[in-house]
Amino acid sequence: MQSTKNVDSILWAKVKLGDLDAFNQLYDNYVDKLYAFGIQHTNDKDYVMDCIHDLFLDIYKYRKKLSDVDNVKFYLFKSLKRKINRKFKSKIRFFSTEDNKNEIRSVNASVEESIIQTENSKEISAKLSLAMCSLSNKQRRGLSLKFDEKKSYEEIAAILGISIESVRTLIYRAVKKLRNEIEV
Repeated sequence: MQSTKNVDSILWAKVKLGDLDAFNQLYDNYVDKLYAFGIQHTNDKDYVMDCIHDLFLDIYKYRKKLSDVDNVKFYLFKSLKRKINRKFKSKIRFFSTEDNKNEIRSVNASVEESIIQTENSKEISAKLSLAMCSLSNKQRRGLSLKFDEKKSYEEIAAILGISIESVRTLIYRAVKKLRNEIEV
């Protein structure tokens, strides 16, 4: 049995040659893990998905110029973090410029409360990321369709090719498992 690292290296080489199936497989293998990693850095879910899509778009766009990498997983995670930070810094510059122009300053909480809130948020995000990894691919996909894409149970059933009742059960069990994992 080949290790994930070897499989990733083979997929990477195929992506560099323009193999669309390998590209899709690499995306499918890492999108959920990258998402879980990304929301540890910002709670803006849409922003994280935009960064992931930008990352894979860049990989495909510049595939011929990509170098060989020893660890594809590390490369993807580091690249995503860089993208999130780069865009986040530009967002900060944009908002701080606007704030200075309008002289809008609102301080609702003390520094201590802000730090505590940030720490609690990071802890919950980390627990949620670990819990998401414990779900099956189908459960993650079901949750994504229901809560991220706001699909109805009927639409999810059609997409996943299962009955509406099975979708309800799938989502219920996934949410229950997440709650149990986070509360522990």
